[in-house]
Amino acid sequence: MKLLIADDQKSLHTFLDKTMDWTALGITEKKHAYDGRETLQLLEEFLPDVVILDIQMPYMTGIETLRQLDETVKKPKTIILSAHDEFSYARDALRLEVYQYLLKPVDIVSLTATIQELLSTIREEEISKLSREFGKLVHTRTLESASIAKVKRALNLLQIQYIAVLDLLNAADVSESQLREQLLWTSSVIPPIIYRRSQDYYSVLVGLDSMMDMDQLKELSRLVGASGRGQTQELAQCLQDIPVMIGVSPLMAVTGDSAHRLLELVKRSEEALMAGFYTDDPVNVYGEVVVSQEWRMADFQPVEQAFREMVVHDFNLEAAKKLSADLFRQIRSLQIHPEGVYSIVLHMLYAIAQSSPRMAGTTSGRHTMAMEDLRQCRHVTQLEQLFNEFLTSIADSIKGVNPAVDLMMRIKQYIDLNYGEDLSLQVIADRFGIDKFQLSRLFKQEMDINYWNYVLQVRVEKAADLLIRTDEKNSLIASVTGFVDESHFSRTFKKYYGMSPKQYRQSRQNDH
Repeated sequence: MKLLIADDQKSLHTFLDKTMDWTALGITEKKHAYDGRETLQLLEEFLPDVVILDIQMPYMTGIETLRQLDETVKKPKTIILSAHDEFSYARDALRLEVYQYLLKPVDIVSLTATIQELLSTIREEEISKLSREFGKLVHTRTLESASIAKVKRALNLLQIQYIAVLDLLNAADVSESQLREQLLWTSSVIPPIIYRRSQDYYSVLVGLDSMMDMDQLKELSRLVGASGRGQTQELAQCLQDIPVMIGVSPLMAVTGDSAHRLLELVKRSEEALMAGFYTDDPVNVYGEVVVSQEWRMADFQPVEQAFREMVVHDFNLEAAKKLSADLFRQIRSLQIHPEGVYSIVLHMLYAIAQSSPRMAGTTSGRHTMAMEDLRQCRHVTQLEQLFNEFLTSIADSIKGVNPAVDLMMRIKQYIDLNYGEDLSLQVIADRFGIDKFQLSRLFKQEMDINYWNYVLQVRVEKAADLLIRTDEKNSLIASVTGFVDESHFSRTFKKYYGMSPKQYRQSRQNDH
């Protein structure tokens, strides 16, 4: 920290320099002023953190100097030394928020204690400011110029030489006090700056006063992680104890642009944390494993289609789990970011549900999944187990379905998905291994609609949707929805909707 001593008596300057151990007190820079004008100039240029100020000086008193200090300049913590024990001086000092008013001759013990107390106050204030700015940075992902200046000043005043960011997940059972105590106990570090993102997620700015290699930093992080354990209890599939997962950024030496690069450290600790989704080590350093944001849902379409067909035709649990293994093998090979994996798995769950209407009446909350449910699983192996539990619950619920109902539901779903293909009674009967007359009878019995009427209903409604959403010609729409020709399509459509396809499209366009 920077100190300015302002007094017109040179003997006082000499006395203080001989008797005070400024370095031990934490003073890193020191300047002297001998009159009011010089004091004001140094206050504005040197920007000291602490001022020892005499009341009576040539050109300008200490009180006047403080009054004239530009409002844009941060006022330093001030200790007044005065030979005048008068109430008016003390009153003016209080108005200018002077930290302490001491009488001459100087009592070294009292001055030392005052400076120690004052520097401790400054440190606490700077830690508080750094904490606010770090939290703001993590939350907003930006650091404005004013914030950069505050961070730079804090790093300098706190004499932080190296910084790193740790991200801790599954840390619901770790309190901030435990975390702070563990970091202070395991290394000679500046008090850590802790920002709690959520109930079980911390970001921590670690400030070191000496160099530490990455292996040491990783071991420090491991000790921190061992101080608490998090549990995921929302889902039966994820009830096991999970170690605190920690992502470690690179260690960066504090330089002039460190404040600008702090966001870079935050992002890298997050990336390191995400790598823990795939590794067996709960502590991961940036760069050891890289997760990818580059993936497409289309890459997983073959697996999705295989699940859909399996549900429609014959849901076999063993085959479904083999397909699940293929899915997660592909995910692991691509090292996809966890949020991407959750999206893929949720998409697969919806695809399975949409492909099997019978599940709507037989499934329960135990296999009704939402994104938040999936996020409870912090490791890819957990997520795979959860997905397989979902498949098992589907298989269990299907077992209790009446075989005839099950078959008709699967045929109905096949029609919904394949309305453009040949859906003649004989073709479908052969596909599902049933007599066509039995198929016709059971479909009417279970679905309360004639088989062929249902086929036409699906085709006409799909065609109506295409008329609204596209500008395609009737001939093409007729072809993709399974009608023999445009004439057959137009007759069937008019019979169902009471108007021609052209009139239907125009009426809907007018509505919009």
